[in-house]
Amino acid sequence: MGETTIVQGVGKCPKLPWMVEFHTTADGKIFNNQLEAAFAPNLLEHLASLQEKSKVRRKRLTQFSVIIPPRISTEHIEEFLKAGMTVALIRIDYFTVEEIEETVAMIRNVVDKFGKKIGRIYPIAIGLDISEQEILTGKLLKPLKEIELQKGQTTKIVAKSEFANRVSKDYIYVNYENIADVVKPGDSVIIGDDNIRMSAIEVARDIINCIIEKAGLLTDNLSVKLPNVPVTLPKTKSHEKLTLIKEKCEIDIVFVGPGKIDMIKEVLGPSVLIIAKIEYASSVDFFETLVKKADGFIIDGEKLMVTSKERVFLVQKSVIANCNKLGKPVLASINCHSVTKSIVNDIANTVIDGIDGLLLPPDPDLIESVSLICKAAEGAVYQKQLFDDLVSLKPPPIEPIISISISAVEASFKSNAAAIILITTTGRSAKLISSFRPRCPVIALTRFGRIAKQLMIYKGVIPIFYVQNSGDTFKKNVEKMIQLGMTFGKINGYIRMGDAVVVVFGTRNNVGFKNCMEVVFASEYDTKPDEDDSY
Repeated sequence: MGETTIVQGVGKCPKLPWMVEFHTTADGKIFNNQLEAAFAPNLLEHLASLQEKSKVRRKRLTQFSVIIPPRISTEHIEEFLKAGMTVALIRIDYFTVEEIEETVAMIRNVVDKFGKKIGRIYPIAIGLDISEQEILTGKLLKPLKEIELQKGQTTKIVAKSEFANRVSKDYIYVNYENIADVVKPGDSVIIGDDNIRMSAIEVARDIINCIIEKAGLLTDNLSVKLPNVPVTLPKTKSHEKLTLIKEKCEIDIVFVGPGKIDMIKEVLGPSVLIIAKIEYASSVDFFETLVKKADGFIIDGEKLMVTSKERVFLVQKSVIANCNKLGKPVLASINCHSVTKSIVNDIANTVIDGIDGLLLPPDPDLIESVSLICKAAEGAVYQKQLFDDLVSLKPPPIEPIISISISAVEASFKSNAAAIILITTTGRSAKLISSFRPRCPVIALTRFGRIAKQLMIYKGVIPIFYVQNSGDTFKKNVEKMIQLGMTFGKINGYIRMGDAVVVVFGTRNNVGFKNCMEVVFASEYDTKPDEDDSY
Protein backbone atom coordinates (compact mmCIF):
# COMPACT_ATOMS: atom_id res chain seq x y z
CA MET A 1 0.00 0.00 0.00
CA GLY A 2 3.03 2.31 0.29
CA GLU A 3 3.67 4.97 2.95
CA THR A 4 1.02 6.19 5.36
CA THR A 5 -0.16 9.65 6.27
CA ILE A 6 -1.28 10.32 9.83
CA VAL A 7 -4.59 12.20 9.91
CA GLN A 8 -5.66 13.77 13.20
CA GLY A 9 -8.46 11.92 14.94
CA VAL A 10 -8.70 8.87 12.63
CA GLY A 11 -5.34 7.14 13.06
CA LYS A 12 -3.38 5.94 10.05
CA CYS A 13 -4.67 6.72 6.58
CA PRO A 14 -3.08 4.62 3.81
CA LYS A 15 -1.50 6.87 1.19
CA LEU A 16 -2.17 5.30 -2.18
CA PRO A 17 0.19 6.02 -5.13
CA TRP A 18 -2.13 8.59 -6.74
CA MET A 19 -2.91 10.56 -3.57
CA VAL A 20 -1.39 13.99 -2.97
CA GLU A 21 0.64 15.11 0.00
CA PHE A 22 -1.30 16.57 2.93
CA HIS A 23 1.69 18.29 4.55
CA THR A 24 3.39 21.65 4.20
CA THR A 25 6.73 20.43 5.58
CA ALA A 26 8.77 17.38 4.63
CA ASP A 27 8.82 16.09 8.21
CA GLY A 28 5.02 15.86 8.20
CA LYS A 29 4.58 18.05 11.28
CA ILE A 30 2.55 20.84 9.62
CA PHE A 31 -0.59 20.13 7.61
CA ASN A 32 -1.75 22.19 4.64
CA ASN A 33 -4.56 24.72 5.21
CA GLN A 34 -4.52 24.26 9.01
CA LEU A 35 -5.99 20.75 8.60
CA GLU A 36 -4.96 19.58 12.06
CA ALA A 37 -6.34 22.67 13.77
CA ALA A 38 -9.61 22.58 11.81
CA PHE A 39 -10.54 19.19 13.27
CA ALA A 40 -8.95 19.47 16.72
CA PRO A 41 -10.93 17.87 19.58
CA ASN A 42 -11.72 21.18 21.31
CA LEU A 43 -11.46 24.94 20.81
CA LEU A 44 -8.32 25.32 22.93
CA GLU A 45 -6.51 22.61 20.95
CA HIS A 46 -7.74 24.21 17.73
CA LEU A 47 -6.23 27.57 18.62
CA ALA A 48 -3.02 25.98 19.90
CA SER A 49 -2.64 23.98 16.67
CA LEU A 50 -2.76 26.96 14.27
CA GLN A 51 0.51 27.15 12.33
CA GLU A 52 1.87 30.31 10.71
CA LYS A 53 3.75 28.22 8.08
CA SER A 54 0.77 26.13 6.98
CA LYS A 55 0.12 26.49 3.23
CA VAL A 56 -3.15 28.12 2.18
CA ARG A 57 -5.40 26.95 -0.65
CA ARG A 58 -4.93 28.43 -4.09
CA LYS A 59 -8.61 29.40 -4.35
CA ARG A 60 -10.12 32.05 -2.08
CA LEU A 61 -13.59 31.09 -0.81
CA THR A 62 -14.72 34.55 0.34
CA GLN A 63 -16.57 36.43 -2.40
CA PHE A 64 -15.67 40.05 -3.22
CA SER A 65 -18.21 42.76 -4.09
CA VAL A 66 -16.46 45.90 -5.34
CA ILE A 67 -17.91 49.44 -5.42
CA ILE A 68 -17.83 50.84 -8.96
CA PRO A 69 -17.18 54.62 -8.91
CA PRO A 70 -18.52 57.06 -11.54
CA ARG A 71 -16.48 57.56 -14.73
CA ILE A 72 -14.49 54.38 -14.20
CA SER A 73 -12.18 53.18 -16.98
CA THR A 74 -12.26 49.76 -18.65
CA GLU A 75 -8.68 49.18 -17.43
CA HIS A 76 -9.76 49.55 -13.81
CA ILE A 77 -12.67 47.14 -14.26
CA GLU A 78 -10.31 44.53 -15.70
CA GLU A 79 -7.94 45.05 -12.76
CA PHE A 80 -10.85 44.39 -10.36
CA LEU A 81 -11.71 41.19 -12.25
CA LYS A 82 -8.12 39.97 -12.10
CA ALA A 83 -8.02 40.75 -8.38
CA GLY A 84 -11.10 38.59 -7.80
CA MET A 85 -14.23 40.76 -8.06
CA THR A 86 -17.40 38.65 -8.16
CA VAL A 87 -20.05 41.39 -7.82
CA ALA A 88 -19.84 44.88 -9.37
CA LEU A 89 -21.81 47.25 -7.14
CA ILE A 90 -23.15 50.57 -8.44
CA ARG A 91 -24.42 53.18 -5.98
CA ILE A 92 -27.34 54.76 -7.80
CA ASP A 93 -27.16 58.06 -5.88
CA TYR A 94 -23.88 58.86 -7.66
CA PHE A 95 -25.11 58.07 -11.20
CA THR A 96 -27.83 59.23 -13.55
CA VAL A 97 -29.93 56.54 -15.25
CA GLU A 98 -27.98 57.07 -18.49
CA GLU A 99 -24.65 56.73 -16.65
CA ILE A 100 -25.81 53.51 -15.00
CA GLU A 101 -26.82 52.13 -18.41
CA GLU A 102 -23.41 53.06 -19.85
CA THR A 103 -21.52 51.66 -16.85
CA VAL A 104 -23.40 48.33 -16.91
CA ALA A 105 -22.76 48.02 -20.67
CA MET A 106 -19.07 48.78 -20.10
CA ILE A 107 -18.80 46.17 -17.33
CA ARG A 108 -20.53 43.53 -19.49
CA ASN A 109 -18.20 44.35 -22.39
CA VAL A 110 -15.05 44.10 -20.24
CA VAL A 111 -16.31 40.87 -18.65
CA ASP A 112 -16.92 39.36 -22.12
CA LYS A 113 -13.34 40.16 -23.14
CA PHE A 114 -12.05 38.91 -19.80
CA GLY A 115 -13.99 35.66 -20.30
CA LYS A 116 -12.29 35.12 -23.67
CA LYS A 117 -8.90 35.55 -22.03
CA ILE A 118 -9.62 32.97 -19.33
CA GLY A 119 -11.43 30.62 -21.71
CA ARG A 120 -14.93 30.65 -20.18
CA ILE A 121 -17.95 32.86 -19.56
CA TYR A 122 -17.29 34.79 -16.35
CA PRO A 123 -20.75 35.26 -14.79
CA ILE A 124 -20.16 38.43 -12.78
CA ALA A 125 -23.21 39.82 -10.98
CA ILE A 126 -24.31 43.45 -11.36
CA GLY A 127 -25.58 44.94 -8.12
CA LEU A 128 -27.26 48.22 -7.19
CA ASP A 129 -26.80 49.93 -3.85
CA ILE A 130 -29.86 51.98 -2.89
CA SER A 131 -29.46 54.38 0.02
CA GLU A 132 -32.19 55.17 2.47
CA GLN A 133 -33.52 58.73 2.39
CA GLU A 134 -31.44 60.62 4.96
CA ILE A 135 -33.00 62.27 7.98
CA LEU A 136 -31.41 65.72 8.37
CA THR A 137 -31.51 68.62 10.78
CA GLY A 138 -32.55 72.06 9.53
CA LYS A 139 -30.56 75.27 9.14
CA LEU A 140 -29.44 77.34 12.10
CA LEU A 141 -31.24 80.53 12.98
CA LYS A 142 -29.36 83.41 11.34
CA PRO A 143 -26.74 84.74 11.95
CA LEU A 144 -25.57 81.62 13.88
CA LYS A 145 -22.88 79.48 12.21
CA GLU A 146 -22.68 76.79 14.92
CA ILE A 147 -24.19 75.98 18.30
CA GLU A 148 -22.34 74.23 21.10
CA LEU A 149 -24.55 71.74 22.92
CA GLN A 150 -23.32 70.86 26.43
CA LYS A 151 -23.65 67.50 28.19
CA GLY A 152 -26.63 67.51 30.55
CA GLN A 153 -28.39 70.30 28.66
CA THR A 154 -31.99 69.69 27.51
CA THR A 155 -33.39 70.47 24.07
CA LYS A 156 -36.43 69.70 21.94
CA ILE A 157 -36.65 67.87 18.59
CA VAL A 158 -39.47 69.00 16.30
CA ALA A 159 -40.59 68.20 12.76
CA LYS A 160 -42.69 71.35 12.18
CA SER A 161 -41.66 73.04 8.94
CA GLU A 162 -41.68 76.51 10.52
CA PHE A 163 -38.52 75.51 12.43
CA ALA A 164 -36.67 74.32 9.26
CA ASN A 165 -34.55 77.50 9.11
CA ARG A 166 -34.72 78.38 12.81
CA VAL A 167 -32.68 75.71 14.58
CA SER A 168 -31.46 76.86 18.01
CA LYS A 169 -30.10 75.29 21.20
CA ASP A 170 -33.70 74.90 22.39
CA TYR A 171 -35.37 73.59 19.21
CA ILE A 172 -33.77 71.25 16.66
CA TYR A 173 -35.73 70.66 13.47
CA VAL A 174 -35.54 67.28 11.64
CA ASN A 175 -37.15 66.50 8.25
CA TYR A 176 -38.88 63.29 9.38
CA GLU A 177 -42.48 64.21 10.15
CA ASN A 178 -43.28 60.91 11.92
CA ILE A 179 -40.34 61.06 14.31
CA ALA A 180 -42.54 61.76 17.35
CA ASP A 181 -44.61 58.64 16.54
CA VAL A 182 -41.65 56.22 16.49
CA VAL A 183 -39.26 57.59 19.13
CA LYS A 184 -39.99 56.48 22.70
CA PRO A 185 -38.50 57.67 26.01
CA GLY A 186 -35.05 56.13 26.43
CA ASP A 187 -34.32 55.94 22.68
CA SER A 188 -31.06 57.44 21.45
CA VAL A 189 -30.77 60.16 18.80
CA ILE A 190 -27.39 60.63 17.10
CA ILE A 191 -26.65 63.83 15.18
CA GLY A 192 -23.82 64.06 12.67
CA ASP A 193 -21.05 61.44 12.57
CA ASP A 194 -21.65 60.68 16.27
CA ASN A 195 -20.87 64.36 16.93
CA ILE A 196 -23.82 64.76 19.29
CA ARG A 197 -25.66 62.03 21.16
CA MET A 198 -28.88 62.59 23.08
CA SER A 199 -31.56 60.52 24.75
CA ALA A 200 -35.33 61.05 24.60
CA ILE A 201 -36.82 61.68 28.04
CA GLU A 202 -40.38 62.59 27.06
CA VAL A 203 -42.57 62.62 23.95
CA ALA A 204 -45.38 65.18 24.06
CA ARG A 205 -47.49 65.17 20.88
CA ASP A 206 -45.10 66.33 18.15
CA ILE A 207 -42.25 67.42 20.44
CA ILE A 208 -39.48 65.14 21.77
CA ASN A 209 -37.75 66.40 24.91
CA CYS A 210 -34.12 65.19 25.00
CA ILE A 211 -31.09 65.38 27.26
CA ILE A 212 -27.61 65.76 25.75
CA GLU A 213 -25.40 62.78 26.64
CA LYS A 214 -22.45 63.65 24.40
CA ALA A 215 -21.58 67.30 23.79
CA GLY A 216 -20.76 68.64 20.34
CA LEU A 217 -21.18 71.37 17.75
CA LEU A 218 -24.48 71.66 15.89
CA THR A 219 -24.30 73.05 12.33
CA ASP A 220 -26.60 73.13 9.27
CA ASN A 221 -28.12 69.96 7.77
CA LEU A 222 -26.46 67.25 9.87
CA SER A 223 -27.56 63.63 9.48
CA VAL A 224 -29.80 62.13 12.16
CA LYS A 225 -29.65 58.46 13.17
CA LEU A 226 -32.13 56.59 15.35
CA PRO A 227 -30.24 53.42 16.44
CA ASN A 228 -33.09 51.51 18.09
CA VAL A 229 -35.99 52.76 16.02
CA PRO A 230 -37.44 51.11 12.87
CA VAL A 231 -37.74 53.99 10.40
CA THR A 232 -40.16 53.91 7.44
CA LEU A 233 -39.56 56.70 4.94
CA PRO A 234 -41.77 57.72 2.01
CA LYS A 235 -41.01 56.84 -1.60
CA THR A 236 -38.26 58.95 -3.12
CA LYS A 237 -36.78 59.55 -6.55
CA SER A 238 -35.05 56.16 -6.29
CA HIS A 239 -38.42 54.52 -7.06
CA GLU A 240 -38.69 56.34 -10.40
CA LYS A 241 -34.99 55.81 -11.07
CA LEU A 242 -35.29 52.05 -10.52
CA THR A 243 -38.25 51.82 -12.89
CA LEU A 244 -36.15 53.41 -15.63
CA ILE A 245 -33.11 51.25 -14.81
CA LYS A 246 -35.20 48.10 -15.04
CA GLU A 247 -36.19 49.00 -18.62
CA LYS A 248 -32.57 49.53 -19.70
CA CYS A 249 -30.38 47.13 -17.64
CA GLU A 250 -30.42 43.61 -16.26
CA ILE A 251 -29.75 43.80 -12.53
CA ASP A 252 -28.93 40.67 -10.51
CA ILE A 253 -28.61 41.90 -6.90
CA VAL A 254 -29.86 44.91 -4.93
CA PHE A 255 -28.38 46.16 -1.64
CA VAL A 256 -31.08 48.09 0.21
CA GLY A 257 -32.26 49.12 3.67
CA PRO A 258 -35.09 47.11 5.31
CA GLY A 259 -37.58 49.93 4.74
CA LYS A 260 -37.34 49.69 0.95
CA ILE A 261 -37.44 45.91 0.42
CA ASP A 262 -41.13 45.90 -0.54
CA MET A 263 -40.57 48.73 -3.01
CA ILE A 264 -37.69 46.83 -4.66
CA LYS A 265 -39.84 43.71 -5.07
CA GLU A 266 -42.65 45.80 -6.50
CA VAL A 267 -40.38 47.47 -9.09
CA LEU A 268 -37.82 44.78 -9.98
CA GLY A 269 -39.81 41.61 -9.33
CA PRO A 270 -38.93 38.37 -7.52
CA SER A 271 -35.98 37.31 -9.71
CA VAL A 272 -33.57 39.87 -8.19
CA LEU A 273 -31.63 38.92 -5.04
CA ILE A 274 -32.27 41.38 -2.21
CA ILE A 275 -29.46 41.98 0.28
CA ALA A 276 -30.75 43.89 3.31
CA LYS A 277 -28.42 46.45 4.89
CA ILE A 278 -28.14 46.14 8.66
CA GLU A 279 -27.48 49.69 9.84
CA TYR A 280 -29.33 49.71 13.16
CA ALA A 281 -28.99 47.47 16.21
CA SER A 282 -32.79 47.35 16.34
CA SER A 283 -32.75 45.30 13.11
CA VAL A 284 -31.68 42.30 15.18
CA ASP A 285 -34.91 42.53 17.18
CA PHE A 286 -37.07 41.96 14.09
CA PHE A 287 -34.57 39.75 12.26
CA GLU A 288 -37.11 36.94 11.81
CA THR A 289 -39.34 39.31 9.84
CA LEU A 290 -36.44 40.54 7.71
CA VAL A 291 -35.31 36.99 6.91
CA LYS A 292 -38.65 36.29 5.24
CA LYS A 293 -38.22 39.31 2.95
CA ALA A 294 -34.48 39.40 2.22
CA ASP A 295 -32.26 36.85 0.43
CA GLY A 296 -29.16 37.93 2.36
CA PHE A 297 -27.65 40.63 4.56
CA ILE A 298 -24.75 43.07 4.68
CA ILE A 299 -23.25 44.72 7.75
CA ASP A 300 -21.22 47.92 7.81
CA GLY A 301 -19.55 48.18 11.22
CA GLU A 302 -18.56 51.81 10.60
CA LYS A 303 -22.15 52.90 9.91
CA LEU A 304 -23.86 50.53 12.35
CA MET A 305 -25.87 52.60 14.81
CA VAL A 306 -25.86 51.12 18.31
CA THR A 307 -26.40 52.54 21.76
CA SER A 308 -22.66 52.24 22.44
CA LYS A 309 -19.87 51.90 19.86
CA GLU A 310 -18.16 49.44 22.23
CA ARG A 311 -21.00 47.01 21.43
CA VAL A 312 -20.78 47.14 17.62
CA PHE A 313 -18.95 43.80 17.49
CA LEU A 314 -21.79 42.09 19.39
CA VAL A 315 -24.36 43.11 16.79
CA GLN A 316 -22.07 42.05 13.93
CA LYS A 317 -21.37 38.62 15.44
CA SER A 318 -25.05 38.08 16.18
CA VAL A 319 -26.14 38.94 12.62
CA ILE A 320 -23.45 36.71 11.07
CA ALA A 321 -24.36 33.78 13.34
CA ASN A 322 -28.09 34.14 12.64
CA CYS A 323 -27.42 34.19 8.88
CA ASN A 324 -25.22 31.08 9.17
CA LYS A 325 -27.97 29.30 11.12
CA LEU A 326 -30.54 30.08 8.42
CA GLY A 327 -28.26 29.48 5.43
CA LYS A 328 -28.56 33.11 4.27
CA PRO A 329 -25.52 34.78 2.66
CA VAL A 330 -24.01 37.55 4.78
CA LEU A 331 -21.47 40.18 3.77
CA ALA A 332 -19.42 42.76 5.65
CA SER A 333 -18.25 46.13 4.40
CA ILE A 334 -14.55 46.98 4.68
CA ASN A 335 -13.87 50.72 4.96
CA CYS A 336 -10.12 51.18 4.55
CA HIS A 337 -7.59 52.24 1.95
CA SER A 338 -4.53 50.52 3.37
CA VAL A 339 -3.97 47.30 5.29
CA THR A 340 -2.58 47.79 8.79
CA LYS A 341 -2.15 45.04 11.39
CA SER A 342 -5.39 46.06 13.09
CA ILE A 343 -7.23 45.90 9.75
CA VAL A 344 -5.75 42.42 9.15
CA ASN A 345 -7.19 41.30 12.50
CA ASP A 346 -10.59 42.85 11.74
CA ILE A 347 -10.84 41.17 8.34
CA ALA A 348 -9.54 37.81 9.55
CA ASN A 349 -11.92 37.71 12.53
CA THR A 350 -14.85 38.66 10.30
CA VAL A 351 -14.00 35.79 7.93
CA ILE A 352 -13.60 33.35 10.85
CA ASP A 353 -16.98 34.49 12.23
CA GLY A 354 -18.61 33.13 9.06
CA ILE A 355 -19.19 35.77 6.38
CA ASP A 356 -19.82 34.82 2.74
CA GLY A 357 -18.24 37.91 1.23
CA LEU A 358 -16.79 41.38 1.67
CA LEU A 359 -17.75 44.72 0.15
CA LEU A 360 -14.54 46.51 -0.84
CA PRO A 361 -13.56 49.96 -2.14
CA PRO A 362 -12.34 50.21 -5.76
CA ASP A 363 -8.62 49.60 -5.16
CA PRO A 364 -6.98 46.61 -6.97
CA ASP A 365 -3.96 46.55 -4.64
CA LEU A 366 -6.21 46.56 -1.58
CA ILE A 367 -8.35 43.78 -3.06
CA GLU A 368 -5.26 41.60 -3.62
CA SER A 369 -4.04 42.23 -0.05
CA VAL A 370 -7.45 41.41 1.43
CA SER A 371 -7.56 38.25 -0.71
CA LEU A 372 -4.36 36.97 0.95
CA ILE A 373 -5.80 37.70 4.39
CA CYS A 374 -9.01 35.83 3.55
CA LYS A 375 -7.13 32.74 2.34
CA ALA A 376 -5.19 32.55 5.60
CA ALA A 377 -8.29 33.19 7.73
CA GLU A 378 -10.44 30.59 5.92
CA GLY A 379 -8.04 27.84 6.99
CA ALA A 380 -8.19 29.04 10.60
CA VAL A 381 -11.93 28.34 11.00
CA TYR A 382 -12.72 25.70 13.64
CA GLN A 383 -14.42 23.51 11.06
CA LYS A 384 -15.26 20.56 13.29
CA GLN A 385 -17.33 22.60 15.72
CA LEU A 386 -18.92 24.75 13.01
CA PHE A 387 -20.05 21.76 10.95
CA ASP A 388 -21.40 19.92 14.02
CA ASP A 389 -23.35 23.03 15.04
CA LEU A 390 -24.81 23.53 11.54
CA VAL A 391 -25.84 19.88 11.21
CA SER A 392 -27.43 19.91 14.69
CA LEU A 393 -29.87 22.54 13.36
CA LYS A 394 -31.26 19.94 10.91
CA PRO A 395 -32.84 17.20 13.04
CA PRO A 396 -34.42 14.33 11.07
CA PRO A 397 -36.50 13.92 9.07
CA ILE A 398 -35.01 16.35 6.53
CA GLU A 399 -35.32 16.84 2.77
CA PRO A 400 -33.19 14.42 0.69
CA ILE A 401 -31.35 17.36 -0.94
CA ILE A 402 -30.29 18.62 2.51
CA SER A 403 -29.14 15.13 3.46
CA ILE A 404 -27.07 14.86 0.27
CA SER A 405 -25.58 18.32 0.90
CA ILE A 406 -24.53 17.40 4.43
CA SER A 407 -23.04 14.12 3.20
CA ALA A 408 -21.13 15.86 0.39
CA VAL A 409 -19.57 18.40 2.75
CA GLU A 410 -18.69 15.72 5.31
CA ALA A 411 -17.15 13.56 2.58
CA SER A 412 -15.07 16.56 1.45
CA PHE A 413 -13.74 16.91 5.01
CA LYS A 414 -12.94 13.23 5.46
CA SER A 415 -11.17 12.93 2.09
CA ASN A 416 -9.59 16.43 2.29
CA ALA A 417 -11.18 17.05 -1.11
CA ALA A 418 -9.86 19.74 -3.44
CA ALA A 419 -13.35 20.61 -4.71
CA ILE A 420 -17.02 19.70 -4.78
CA ILE A 421 -18.48 19.55 -8.30
CA LEU A 422 -22.24 19.68 -8.85
CA ILE A 423 -24.82 20.35 -11.53
CA THR A 424 -27.66 22.69 -10.57
CA THR A 425 -30.73 24.14 -12.27
CA THR A 426 -32.11 26.54 -9.66
CA GLY A 427 -28.88 26.97 -7.70
CA ARG A 428 -30.42 25.55 -4.53
CA SER A 429 -28.05 22.60 -4.17
CA ALA A 430 -25.03 24.92 -4.52
CA LYS A 431 -26.48 27.30 -1.90
CA LEU A 432 -27.18 24.43 0.51
CA ILE A 433 -23.70 22.95 0.17
CA SER A 434 -22.19 26.41 0.66
CA SER A 435 -24.30 26.91 3.80
CA PHE A 436 -22.61 23.90 5.46
CA ARG A 437 -19.27 25.63 4.91
CA PRO A 438 -16.98 23.19 3.06
CA ARG A 439 -13.25 23.97 3.17
CA CYS A 440 -12.92 23.62 -0.60
CA PRO A 441 -14.45 25.47 -3.59
CA VAL A 442 -17.87 24.39 -4.88
CA ILE A 443 -17.79 24.24 -8.70
CA ALA A 444 -21.45 24.64 -9.71
CA LEU A 445 -22.48 24.10 -13.34
CA THR A 446 -25.76 25.62 -14.50
CA ARG A 447 -27.56 26.32 -17.80
CA PHE A 448 -29.01 29.60 -16.54
CA GLY A 449 -26.95 32.78 -16.71
CA ARG A 450 -28.80 34.69 -13.99
CA ILE A 451 -28.47 31.75 -11.57
CA ALA A 452 -24.73 31.64 -12.27
CA LYS A 453 -24.37 35.38 -11.58
CA GLN A 454 -26.36 35.28 -8.35
CA LEU A 455 -24.36 32.32 -7.03
CA MET A 456 -21.32 34.63 -7.06
CA ILE A 457 -22.38 35.97 -3.66
CA TYR A 458 -22.34 32.59 -1.86
CA LYS A 459 -19.18 31.54 -0.06
CA GLY A 460 -16.91 29.20 -1.98
CA VAL A 461 -19.19 28.82 -5.01
CA ILE A 462 -17.60 29.05 -8.48
CA PRO A 463 -20.50 29.04 -10.96
CA ILE A 464 -19.89 27.86 -14.52
CA PHE A 465 -22.47 28.79 -17.13
CA TYR A 466 -22.75 26.19 -19.91
CA VAL A 467 -24.91 25.52 -22.94
CA GLN A 468 -26.34 22.03 -23.09
CA ASN A 469 -26.08 20.00 -26.28
CA SER A 470 -29.68 19.06 -27.04
CA GLY A 471 -28.50 15.94 -28.90
CA ASP A 472 -26.97 14.33 -25.81
CA THR A 473 -28.81 11.94 -23.53
CA PHE A 474 -29.28 12.95 -19.90
CA LYS A 475 -26.57 10.55 -18.74
CA LYS A 476 -24.12 11.73 -21.40
CA ASN A 477 -24.80 15.38 -20.55
CA VAL A 478 -24.14 14.71 -16.84
CA GLU A 479 -20.83 13.00 -17.67
CA LYS A 480 -19.77 15.94 -19.87
CA MET A 481 -20.66 18.51 -17.24
CA ILE A 482 -18.79 16.68 -14.48
CA GLN A 483 -15.75 16.39 -16.75
CA LEU A 484 -16.04 20.08 -17.60
CA GLY A 485 -16.02 20.96 -13.89
CA MET A 486 -13.06 18.67 -13.29
CA THR A 487 -11.10 20.12 -16.23
CA PHE A 488 -11.90 23.68 -15.12
CA GLY A 489 -10.57 22.92 -11.63
CA LYS A 490 -7.39 21.38 -13.04
CA ILE A 491 -6.64 24.16 -15.53
CA ASN A 492 -7.08 26.82 -12.83
CA GLY A 493 -4.91 24.92 -10.38
CA TYR A 494 -7.65 24.20 -7.82
CA ILE A 495 -7.45 20.46 -8.51
CA ARG A 496 -4.16 18.56 -8.87
CA MET A 497 -3.45 15.04 -10.02
CA GLY A 498 -4.33 12.71 -7.16
CA ASP A 499 -6.70 15.11 -5.42
CA ALA A 500 -9.97 13.74 -4.05
CA VAL A 501 -13.03 15.44 -5.57
CA VAL A 502 -16.64 15.08 -4.39
CA VAL A 503 -19.20 14.93 -7.21
CA VAL A 504 -22.94 15.54 -6.63
CA PHE A 505 -25.49 14.90 -9.38
CA GLY A 506 -28.88 13.39 -10.23
CA THR A 507 -29.04 9.93 -11.77
CA ARG A 508 -32.28 10.63 -13.65
CA ASN A 509 -33.86 13.64 -15.28
CA ASN A 510 -36.69 15.46 -13.47
CA VAL A 511 -35.91 13.82 -10.12
CA GLY A 512 -36.28 17.21 -8.46
CA PHE A 513 -33.11 17.00 -6.40
CA LYS A 514 -29.56 15.62 -6.50
CA ASN A 515 -29.68 11.99 -5.39
CA CYS A 516 -26.13 10.73 -5.92
CA MET A 517 -22.70 11.54 -4.51
CA GLU A 518 -19.29 10.11 -5.43
CA VAL A 519 -15.71 10.65 -4.30
CA VAL A 520 -13.29 10.38 -7.23
CA PHE A 521 -9.59 11.04 -7.72
CA ALA A 522 -8.31 13.49 -10.32
CA SER A 523 -6.24 12.07 -13.16
CA GLU A 524 -3.14 13.63 -14.71
CA TYR A 525 -5.10 14.82 -17.78
CA ASP A 526 -5.23 18.64 -18.05
CA THR A 527 -3.61 19.07 -14.63
CA LYS A 528 -1.70 22.32 -14.18
CA PRO A 529 1.61 21.96 -12.30
CA ASP A 530 2.13 23.89 -9.07
CA GLU A 531 3.63 27.36 -9.65
CA ASP A 532 3.74 28.66 -6.07
CA ASP A 533 3.63 27.55 -2.46
CA SER A 534 -0.17 27.48 -2.37
CA TYR A 535 -1.82 24.16 -2.98
